[in-house]
Amino acid sequence: MKKGLIPIALGTIVTATGVALDSKQSKKYKCQRNDYTSMVGTLLIGVGAAHILLGTIDMIRE
Repeated sequence: MKKGLIPIALGTIVTATGVALDSKQSKKYKCQRNDYTSMVGTLLIGVGAAHILLGTIDMIRE
């Protein structure tokens, strides 16, 4: 198995979870101050993207 494949897979799963949480938000309801679901979704998208990026860097370096 290539090095970096596990972080890419993990990042894909985390990003998909973040997108699923954010997609439940309606355009009718703007992000409120205490809208923790939207905040968590955005955090998961960022963390997942970081995992994908770092896993890709590992694969390229190998």
